[in-house]
Amino acid sequence: MAGFTRDDLRRFIRNCNPDEPLSGEDDARYVRFDEGTPVRGSESRSCIDALFAVIDESEDGGDSSGAASTCQLFSGFSGSGKTTELNRLRQHLEASDVPTHPIYVDFEQYVDRYVPISIADVLRVLAYALDREATLCEGGDPDRTAGYLDRFWDYVRNTDVELKKIEFGFYGAKLPFELRDNAPFRQRIARALADRFQQFADDAKQAMVEAVIRIKRAKRVRRVVVLADSLEKLTATREEDREAVERSVENLFVQQAHHLRMPCHVVYTFPFWLRFRSAEMGGRFDGEPQILPMVKIAHRDGTASDDGIFRLCELLKKRLDLEAVFGEDIGETLLPLVRASGGYPRDLLRMTRNLLRAATIFPVQRRAVEQVIDRLAEQYNFVVRGPDLPLLAEIHRTHALPIGDLGSAAAFARLVERYLVLAYRNGREWYAIHPLVWRGIDERMRALSDVKAALPEPASGALPSAVAIAGEDLAKPTDLAGKDTP
Repeated sequence: MAGFTRDDLRRFIRNCNPDEPLSGEDDARYVRFDEGTPVRGSESRSCIDALFAVIDESEDGGDSSGAASTCQLFSGFSGSGKTTELNRLRQHLEASDVPTHPIYVDFEQYVDRYVPISIADVLRVLAYALDREATLCEGGDPDRTAGYLDRFWDYVRNTDVELKKIEFGFYGAKLPFELRDNAPFRQRIARALADRFQQFADDAKQAMVEAVIRIKRAKRVRRVVVLADSLEKLTATREEDREAVERSVENLFVQQAHHLRMPCHVVYTFPFWLRFRSAEMGGRFDGEPQILPMVKIAHRDGTASDDGIFRLCELLKKRLDLEAVFGEDIGETLLPLVRASGGYPRDLLRMTRNLLRAATIFPVQRRAVEQVIDRLAEQYNFVVRGPDLPLLAEIHRTHALPIGDLGSAAAFARLVERYLVLAYRNGREWYAIHPLVWRGIDERMRALSDVKAALPEPASGALPSAVAIAGEDLAKPTDLAGKDTP
């Protein structure tokens, strides 16, 4: 194995795990996409800077009544770096001149993301998370201390006659996971809470107020911020369940938005597709929803974005030895992977990891790269349906939301949810078909000549040089301007 050892290869593979979020800016693998020339946003603030500014500009850092607390929304494609960016926001909050205690809450630990969600689910999870954090801040063991779970169970037992027979100790600290995994039990609790929802909501909010006060006292901070992650993953596994799940998500973030305000600052992630179902969210929260777009490897007119290509190459350079893996002729090996990713970090890492596992010769050969790209393209095209093709053609032609009825908007949202269409930003948001989806569309369009005519081949654009990518001057994106690879 030329250039590196087998242990190095194992490390490269671990570093290219597409499902592992980074801790933030202090991780050696982190790439600052918004530094210099932004490649995943506008020339103004990044998503995280915008979220931080709303919190930091609040009247007095928040108080126990919630009067000055803010409530914001944040979304992005799974694997685009959203959780990593939330970790970066946490670091910004910890370094703020206003003493702040951020709390990260992963909702995937507490709710089944494939079933309809309710505001009661959100309230019980946040009341539990805040109470647990308060106990930890005070030096206690939340698994051995009677806290909100005990209080919650007492409330439920007084609402359901049959549940009165069951003591809290029967479930104990496992109660949150029983609510997540035991569907009949979860439905029974939901019915009990629905009968006296307002009373339950008031009690949950009061528990949060008490927890926030305890955290501020224990940590000597003025501000508590909850980062509520994984709610963007809410979706249906079966088509027949889709409407119920989507309706519950819309109800949560639109009709029940006032209940999402907490006695502290809070940032919720939400499903990206909801933006195409409701235009009301921005008016119900403190600012418009912040969206993390893809890395821009091409402009809207199809010309290449050297800065975006460079940053994605930098992403890989921070995780492996570029020259040892891809050789000097990156136009034949590395750049095809970058282009095929469409600027989607997860897909770039996924293909790179697959390549590291499959290649028998290093530096890798063009054929090995093509095989990895073909396999992932095949996976994408398995989920493309015939009725999707005209809409994909329209999006490719216009790079905009489809013009049509609510059915067209719903169909577009499903294309986005399946990553067939990716979102970018050049000041204004625009959309493009995933390049790996494009690879399979032409053949399927031959029977639809009128649609095929609307699908011109994308422009190739300029490529960065192998010297600039592999050399020590990788931090200089301007070196790439106007340079072509052989």
